[in-house]
Amino acid sequence: MDDKGVVSFRLPPLEQGPRCGDMVGIRGRMVDGELLAEQIHQLALDAEKLPERCADWQSFSGRRGALKENLGIRAAAFKAVRDFWEGKGFLEVETPLLVEAPGLDVELHPFKTEFHGPGMVPCYLITSPEHHMKRLIGSGFEKIYQIARCFRNGEYSPTHNPEFTMIEWYRAFASYEEIMEDTEELVAYVCSTLLGTTRIEYQGMALELSPPWQRLSVSEAFWSYAGIEIEACDDLEDFRRQARSREFLSVSPDDSWEEIFHKIFIDEIEPALRRLGPVFLMDYPVRMASMAKTKGSHPGVAERVETYIAGLELSNGFTELNDPREQRLRFSMEKKNRRRKGYPELPMDEAFLAMMEEGMPPAGGMALGADRMVMLIANAASIEEVISFPFGR
Repeated sequence: MDDKGVVSFRLPPLEQGPRCGDMVGIRGRMVDGELLAEQIHQLALDAEKLPERCADWQSFSGRRGALKENLGIRAAAFKAVRDFWEGKGFLEVETPLLVEAPGLDVELHPFKTEFHGPGMVPCYLITSPEHHMKRLIGSGFEKIYQIARCFRNGEYSPTHNPEFTMIEWYRAFASYEEIMEDTEELVAYVCSTLLGTTRIEYQGMALELSPPWQRLSVSEAFWSYAGIEIEACDDLEDFRRQARSREFLSVSPDDSWEEIFHKIFIDEIEPALRRLGPVFLMDYPVRMASMAKTKGSHPGVAERVETYIAGLELSNGFTELNDPREQRLRFSMEKKNRRRKGYPELPMDEAFLAMMEEGMPPAGGMALGADRMVMLIANAASIEEVISFPFGR
């Protein structure tokens, strides 16, 4: 054994020598710091079922090295996130992952389970901590954030994993304007803390992440990149006619207004956003309001904003709706839309609505994909490169 604790040893001859990737057991004795092996045997492995181990080991070692580096970036990024919010006077909170009412967004599909104790009820894993964090805002908390595990069924792609991490925060007495400033400052701070600069390269594209970021309305984006005047498309048939006149072939006769919007967005808007640096896409049609407040000067528009960096959707936020009657109406519409699409029935969150009825202050909130932020900083093409155990691996 040398001064670094490394043991050298001599092997007796084997009938068939071990190959790279084999596991062996050795028995022997130490003589002058050297292990003299008296017996050596291969551990019981079914060699026929093993891959070409040497090549696989080299490949795995390369992936493991990249993952180790990326997980180091991830840990440092989360520390920087906490430092950022602490510096702004935000309180870190924890809210339930297991809930009885997961939210009714027709685009999100929760995982369902069941509580087997007294008063057995169906439960769901959260798709977002939104409802409970807003309940805290309604009960008097002013500035809160959370690094939360979230779960969405059916979401699996290079930028989606069914289990993922969200950075979500809320400010009482704020709007989406303050939330956008928080977003650009947070990402720039984390990047600068980890890399010493706000200039990065992501998948071959040079990016400057220092604020302020570009702001672009949905109306401007649809007109500039799809040639469609979205504000003149309140009626489904008007929207369908405009889409057909622009020869958007993916639009079908039985598509809903929202489906036409998403198809044009995916075909035309998202590719255009990839050519831009960091950009806030804001002021969505009220049909796409979700839980956002409508814009006072434009009642057909909601104060909703999504963040895109090099085409990667990073976050989604609102000036929060705090009208309980309007919120109940929107929840009812979501339930009808889920029923129309044949999706499972979900309960309405009455505790959340009760909080609104008691009085929720004006607020702004944002949900930012933590895994995707790490992808940006690590220059990773896939979410699998920045999480320890991707689903199905």
